[in-house]
Amino acid sequence: MDFGLGIGILLVLTVLSFVGGTIVSTIGPGGILIVTGLYLLTPFSSAEVAGTSSATFAVGAILGSLIYARSGEIDWTVAGSVSAAAAVGTWAGVQANAYLSRELYGLILAAMLAAVGCNIVYREYRDLEPRIELGHEGRDLAAFVVIGLVIGVFGGLLGIGGAALSAPALVLVGVPMLVTIAVTQVVVLFTALFTTANYLLLDAVVTPLVFLITAAYLGGVTLGWWLAHRIAAERLKFALGVVLIGLAASLLV
Repeated sequence: MDFGLGIGILLVLTVLSFVGGTIVSTIGPGGILIVTGLYLLTPFSSAEVAGTSSATFAVGAILGSLIYARSGEIDWTVAGSVSAAAAVGTWAGVQANAYLSRELYGLILAAMLAAVGCNIVYREYRDLEPRIELGHEGRDLAAFVVIGLVIGVFGGLLGIGGAALSAPALVLVGVPMLVTIAVTQVVVLFTALFTTANYLLLDAVVTPLVFLITAAYLGGVTLGWWLAHRIAAERLKFALGVVLIGLAASLLV
């Protein structure tokens, strides 16, 4: 598959991938930079944008999961519940993507980011505590499963990997920020792997481009892990909301 992009666009996508990898292992929704770049800078269909970005996220999430597992921040009970459900949800999202035009794809992406971002900024600005704090009991785990299904559907639909929803959702139900970022790596791994597999069956992954942007993405993931251990959690939460709102605005301009 010939993606036929100029050197300038490839350089911009490489920079976005590095920055996105840094953000995804620091505050969560960094991969969405790659999705936004592919959507705005290439003529790819919505399926190709979703498939190509998901393949990049899958590789990056392997590294992210390994480094956070090594540093001991992953809550495996939460990660397993959310990730398993997300993997199931990806199938429905990929099927629904077939009915999206590029314009509708961009509008759904922008609306989702704006809603989540505004929610987080408002709660941090008002210094509100999470309305609920989920634990590891039966009903709480069921709630994590529901969260995972929603993440999976949107991950498959938009190719966002899951971080843009996983991080805000887990923060809102009382999971500590650093644990949230760690769990998100595992969630993205499962979501992106299953999404990529589905889009490969549709021949909607631009493989040569994946190799280029993944290298930059991996470098960013490593830097992001280092930063996440040196920045206050409160700043991370507020930054997460601001980033989401900014990305939503960029899709509507």
